[in-house]
Amino acid sequence: MSLIIQDSGLFSIVQSLDKRSSPDGQEFKGACDRLAHQLANQLVGNKKDELTIEMTVKPAVIKFTEPTIIAFSGAEFTGRCNNQEVLPNRIYLFDRGDVLKFVDTPRGNRIYLAVAGGIEVEGSNILKSGDEVIMCRDYTFQHDELFNMLRNRNMVSWGVDTYSLVEIYISDLFHVVRRPDISDEVYDRLESAEFTVSKEKNRVSLYLEGKHLDTDRSKVTHPGIKGGVYIAAGEPVLALNDFDQPTTAEHIGTIPSYHMHKLSQKRRGSKVKFKVIDCDDAHANLYAQDLWVKSLFKAIDYRLSKELVKDKM
Repeated sequence: MSLIIQDSGLFSIVQSLDKRSSPDGQEFKGACDRLAHQLANQLVGNKKDELTIEMTVKPAVIKFTEPTIIAFSGAEFTGRCNNQEVLPNRIYLFDRGDVLKFVDTPRGNRIYLAVAGGIEVEGSNILKSGDEVIMCRDYTFQHDELFNMLRNRNMVSWGVDTYSLVEIYISDLFHVVRRPDISDEVYDRLESAEFTVSKEKNRVSLYLEGKHLDTDRSKVTHPGIKGGVYIAAGEPVLALNDFDQPTTAEHIGTIPSYHMHKLSQKRRGSKVKFKVIDCDDAHANLYAQDLWVKSLFKAIDYRLSKELVKDKM
């Protein structure tokens, strides 16, 4: 059986955690918000690299054709099904015929929906209205226990609350790892300004507007670097997940991977500020966030196992 995409929304795509190609030649570019992708899978008991449905700005309307356990994470969208509110970072069971719709949010850009047992897609992974997403049903013993627990109630009573993710998503401040060949004057101007997202070239780059930044043009062709901060016509352009083409725009630094989660959630009108750091500081911060993410996933496993044990008593 499958999920039916009744309305594909603005841009919905079946996405992998990392960039990869399938045996039939299909190319997956990887999740823009890797944390949300992994968190949704963790909640439903999947491996963290299972495929999810990535939805941008206006999420899809999805119909379920059989009992299905799902969770979604990322932006603060709220879903509705059968007059019930469906919240992010929670575990839900949907029955055959149920339809999940989403309400717009002023904060955030992308959500990632995971299905217990995994999903796959035939043909293009860019979803259109009327498409079907196949459910793999690679159920584990834990999945079976979840189905049994949710037979008489369609949701788990707990989830990951917004406050747990504040440090990851809410701040408008982004670290930029400095380059040794860029002057301190450029970084001083960058740090002293506040910028506004003017547009996004889908999954490729964010364009900012604000204080004009003059740089000494080296006329060097730079490789496309995920997280790269480039200056074009005096304004910053930030490289997202699919920015992989060489450019002559001046590269002045790189946003570390631990801030790429919230960068992918910035939409038009969002504010952005910068703090320039050294490479050693970036490595230390990356290590600290890695520990935090592991502790979060362990807490989810513990809470879920406790819930399953309680249900058997």
